[in-house]
Amino acid sequence: MTTEKNFQKQKDYQALIQSVTDYVVAINRNYRIIMANELFKNQFGVHPGGFCFRGWKNRETKCENCLVEKSFRDGQNHSNEDTVIMKDGRVAHMLIKSTPVKDENGDISYVLETATDITEKKRLENELNKLTGDLEHIVGDRLQNLQKSEERYRTMFERSRDAILLTDAAGNILEINQAGVEIFGYRNKEELRAEKTARDLFQDREALRRFRREIFREGFVTEFEAKLTGKGNRAFDAAITCNVMILEEMGKVTGYVMIIRDVTQRNQYQKKVEQQNTQLAILNAISTTVSSSLDLHELLKSVLEKILEILESDSVRIYLLEKAKKKLVLVAHKGLSETFIQEHHIQARNVGDGMLGQTVKNAEPKVVNNLQRSKDRYVDLLLKEGLKSTAYIPLLSREGPVGIMAVSSLSPFRYSPDYVAFLSGVGNQIGIAVHNAHLYENLKKAYKDLKDTQDQLIRTEKLASLGKLAATIAHEINNPLAAVLNYIRLMIKLTARGRFNAAKLDDITRYLSTMESETARCGEIVKNLLAFSRQSRMTMANHNIREIIDKTVALISHDLGLKEISVVKNLQENLPPVFCDFRQIQQVLLNLLSNASEAMTNGGTLTISAKGQEDEEFLEICVSDTGCGIPEDLLDNIFEPFFTTKEEGKGVGLGLSVVYGIIARHNGSIEVKSEPGKGTSFRVLLPFSQEGLENLNT
Repeated sequence: MTTEKNFQKQKDYQALIQSVTDYVVAINRNYRIIMANELFKNQFGVHPGGFCFRGWKNRETKCENCLVEKSFRDGQNHSNEDTVIMKDGRVAHMLIKSTPVKDENGDISYVLETATDITEKKRLENELNKLTGDLEHIVGDRLQNLQKSEERYRTMFERSRDAILLTDAAGNILEINQAGVEIFGYRNKEELRAEKTARDLFQDREALRRFRREIFREGFVTEFEAKLTGKGNRAFDAAITCNVMILEEMGKVTGYVMIIRDVTQRNQYQKKVEQQNTQLAILNAISTTVSSSLDLHELLKSVLEKILEILESDSVRIYLLEKAKKKLVLVAHKGLSETFIQEHHIQARNVGDGMLGQTVKNAEPKVVNNLQRSKDRYVDLLLKEGLKSTAYIPLLSREGPVGIMAVSSLSPFRYSPDYVAFLSGVGNQIGIAVHNAHLYENLKKAYKDLKDTQDQLIRTEKLASLGKLAATIAHEINNPLAAVLNYIRLMIKLTARGRFNAAKLDDITRYLSTMESETARCGEIVKNLLAFSRQSRMTMANHNIREIIDKTVALISHDLGLKEISVVKNLQENLPPVFCDFRQIQQVLLNLLSNASEAMTNGGTLTISAKGQEDEEFLEICVSDTGCGIPEDLLDNIFEPFFTTKEEGKGVGLGLSVVYGIIARHNGSIEVKSEPGKGTSFRVLLPFSQEGLENLNT
């Protein structure tokens, strides 16, 4: 059977060839065209029986690198790109393919050659290559800037003296800087990650619970103090600053940033300052006592009672120098037996005689923590009285020592240097009885030293934590972005359906206006969240709740329509303004509406109502749905952070926690009622502005 006859029998091929939009010819072994579709005939004007190379290229001999020849030779498909002169004289770029067609015996009957005009494609590719070159340059510059920025943050991360931890949502440590490794006492970050999660760092489970509650409620924690443990459960005091790292897709938390500072020394220093404050208070009390009387005997009696009341001592003796300053005389005492007091060497002592006399001679305190080991010549008298330790404190005035104060204990007591220094301060206070001006100078110096210490502590506490990462975006931003995306998709559909015309300009303008405001809102949200470390304030003003509700519903109306959810608004006329942050209350409504939408998987009715409560001075907003509802045993937990009724991967339970936090910051309240299978209703109460309350009452 000839090739031509074989081809004629294949009617289905002929029908297919005539229907395609490419140029198609069937060519035999002699390079003659045995068939061509109408597109080929109209463009090249050839008829069956003509040579293919004349039809394609107007040549007298077959083409070099002939695809037909290759397919007949190896029975394979071949293709290449070539230029062809079209009927109108233009040069066209063609993608030419050859396909061998075999008969029932497996012999090649003819080769089917197809050509696709890729002229426009080539033109676009050239333009795209040119644009790509410019784009690569732009991207390169931006990548270089990004790399520099990343290097700066990495430098801050690594050089920070505080521990900086990055964790996932479960608290597993993903990254930690070298300072953190050292603070927790590990050799390297791998060792730490193998032993600890962020939860394991807390020594006290109650502290962890309070920490989690605060981070879930506010989204961040600043200077939260807790005991943390390092390697070998070594505990230390820490101040923790933490915030949600990334929020996306309806509140899914992907991680946290924790900045941890070891404040053990600071707390010890603060404790020392507090101790100094206590001691200063004692000094003030004694100073007040000293200043309460001009009679030296009454003054010393009052001082002794005050000393024993507030000091860790059992007895006190006060000696004053005689005018000649050669002998010490006992002038007041408390807590000692009369027999002991009547002893001659207790009643008076020469300067330089025994420990008592040496103290006034050298004008320096002397301490005996264990009298049984003392070499003082009069120690037997002290031991007989039952005394175990004694501190000898000189009483000093501007002119020098004026006496001695002996403070003794009946139980073992170690007088630390700090405590001795404090007793010396008490001694100085008593010395004021001799020279009041000297006391004034000492007090002024003590106050100045204390003030300097307190100022230094305040400056230390005000130091901002280094390397705070501005990489957190709250999950709230997904709602405005979703609204913008919905409107963009809507306009694309209008364009595709040819409905993007003058009659739709008002709608399109409204869509763009909403997109502009919501995009600006996204920027505002990001700005506020990234500035949380600066304690940015809410923007409070009087707002119309109807406007907030209308704008919120407009944002998700398209999504509600797709889910076949109808919206019913029951808004009281002339609603008074509410003093609030417009964006945050809008976010509350967005979260409630979004939750309601998710609860109505098979469509339903979403009802929003608002009315004024004159008696309670609150505006009531209710959001109700006809969705799946919430089981009664879960209602008490829905506002808790990380509590969710959604399936795994659909959310982590921060949405309603954020709502609760916003309402609380507005001095409002939120309640929920639900019945499984019938729906859920949230009731929000917000206080009126003063102006709104006056209008409501009139």
